[in-house]
Amino acid sequence: MKHPEGEDPIYDAARVELGRATRRLNHAIVARDVEIEQLRDATATLQRLAEQFERSDRRERSFNHFKDSKRVEFPDGEVMTSHICRPGSGPGSPHGLEMSVTRQGDAAEARFIIGDSYEGAPQRSHGGIVALAFDDSMGFVLNIIHTVAYTGEITVRYKAPTPLNTPLVIRAHLARRDGRKLHLEAEMREDRPDAPLIATSHALFIAIETYDPASDTL
Repeated sequence: MKHPEGEDPIYDAARVELGRATRRLNHAIVARDVEIEQLRDATATLQRLAEQFERSDRRERSFNHFKDSKRVEFPDGEVMTSHICRPGSGPGSPHGLEMSVTRQGDAAEARFIIGDSYEGAPQRSHGGIVALAFDDSMGFVLNIIHTVAYTGEITVRYKAPTPLNTPLVIRAHLARRDGRKLHLEAEMREDRPDAPLIATSHALFIAIETYDPASDTL
């Protein structure tokens, strides 16, 4: 890969800007009632851009880089980061949720907005996007506990409609650990004082490797 993530801040910033512009376009495509000529012009432009990108080399993420990210220690209250194009929290992802995650003790706290392109029922988020937000938020708990793990199962209980274009917050933590089985729990609310629950989630993550700071090995 010619431009590994983290080696060229200018390149990484340009990828983030492209992701932001694409998300803006995604929401506008869904939420705006334009004339058919505009639809056809936009389709032709996007097809040309897709062909240009497809002629370039494929980006392949390194598993070692992914594994090493679990070594990073995020102090309490600090913003937590992951790879740029991670769905949900990745600022360079065309499918991002404008998500910002901070460490709050042993919990990960994710703040985000679900935009128009993720509408399910009228004026409500699609339930699958809520599940994505939970899964992505819980993934940051793995950084706190320095563990490489994959989602084995996730369940979501929807208690109220999830509004669009409204600041939301998810708080996720490790509930218990049974060997390689990590049981994580999370709650989602509007990001305002005393907001009622919108949804809760439980997930089972399966650890494949644990980072031991004392031995500095995985």
